[in-house]
Amino acid sequence: MTQLKWKDAIVKVFEDEKKALHYTEIAELIAEKGYRKSLGATPQDTVSASITTDINSYKEKSIFARVDKGVYILRKFLENSSDLEASDIESKTVIIEKTTKEIYKIINSFGIYWNRTLVHWKSYPDLLGIQQVGASEVNFREQIGIYLLHDGRETIYVGQAIDQPLGKRLKIHTIDRLSGRWDRFSWFGFYPISDKGNLITDVKLDNFTFQNLGDLLEAVLIESMEPRQNRKQGNLFSGLEFLQLEAPEIQKIQKQQLIKELTEKL
Repeated sequence: MTQLKWKDAIVKVFEDEKKALHYTEIAELIAEKGYRKSLGATPQDTVSASITTDINSYKEKSIFARVDKGVYILRKFLENSSDLEASDIESKTVIIEKTTKEIYKIINSFGIYWNRTLVHWKSYPDLLGIQQVGASEVNFREQIGIYLLHDGRETIYVGQAIDQPLGKRLKIHTIDRLSGRWDRFSWFGFYPISDKGNLITDVKLDNFTFQNLGDLLEAVLIESMEPRQNRKQGNLFSGLEFLQLEAPEIQKIQKQQLIKELTEKL
């Protein structure tokens, strides 16, 4: 199959599914159906940007319509709702926004309960992750932000990675008083990620408000603590989670250890 342009791939997914979809679902379906082989490091962000740019540029003439936060549909399906199942979309409650206001974000990526054993703890360890299966990997060792250390499901320590980046801060905790007390870690990063997988470090915190601060604290606490009475995710976190990748050195070390053990038995 010829690789489609991003906008064409998005339209193709909507044509297939014939219902409203969150942009993270659209990105995953593009990869799953093979509409694009090259996804870059942030396919979900690319899908979101493609749709919102089209809506901002063409307003009510855009082929896309926003029906909820992060959820979109082809406008023609709204105009002919008989093509859709009633469970897919309720036309009476759909709100079509002519413009999309960009939401201020300070948390631009995060990882939850990453496994300590999947990191090769060299002097400056790599922290590898992907936005979704098929996306390019991103190294978060130079990310800054907030991190938590966990023992099982219990959080034992909360820290800042500001003066020193995330990779160096976590490395310190493998040799300090906390060394034997944690097996997983979570992190919330301030630097955005480019489509090529690079951290964008020249970020300015303009117009930061109390509402931004409240959203930030709420989101970090909900995502890290998962309180039972909260029925929603943190407001800022849709599409920002990265999945952990095992450091390539780990498999190499395991193979070397296996060869050594086999040799000793001979």
